[in-house]
Amino acid sequence: MNNNISHCNAYSEKEIVAHAKAGDTVALSLLIERYSDIILKKANSFTNLSGIDAEDLYQEGMIGFVSSVYSYDEAYNTKFSTYASVVFTRKMLSAIRMANNDADSLTDMFVSLDDNDISSFNPSPEDTFLYSEELAEIIEFSKTNFSKMEKKVFKLMLFGASNPEISAILDCNIKSVENAVHRIRKKLRSRS
Repeated sequence: MNNNISHCNAYSEKEIVAHAKAGDTVALSLLIERYSDIILKKANSFTNLSGIDAEDLYQEGMIGFVSSVYSYDEAYNTKFSTYASVVFTRKMLSAIRMANNDADSLTDMFVSLDDNDISSFNPSPEDTFLYSEELAEIIEFSKTNFSKMEKKVFKLMLFGASNPEISAILDCNIKSVENAVHRIRKKLRSRS
């Protein structure tokens, strides 16, 4: 193996990963360049679920990605891209879990009207509904009638997270999430 990759097109991804693991910074830079858009897209997709800034999630994802380069082993019998995706996604989910453990309040999910940078805010139909009067009433109801777990699940439900996604973000059993969703729906129906 050469000390440095000079003609990247001549190498397979496995070979580039092997060069990066051996300390070739050019190979590592190439891998980072190839995967940065994928990691950024994943970070942006989690931002709506978590309330964490996309750039922070991107940085967590990059840490996970670089870690995956050094921990990848061909003996795993999987493509590097699959392995790396699992590692950087788990790193992002871990950051989201840690942030959710500190966030007990549902009010954290709203955009502050005092922020000067709302010009780039382009509400989707879901965001429009989020700010409606009816949802504000539901949020108030949830503050006094939902358990701590139900509040966390409800917040993620509002952002469109599926039960498996909620389970991964909160690091809890899927059955616990399903039970919380059932209780939430029952409480919301009884509100009327």
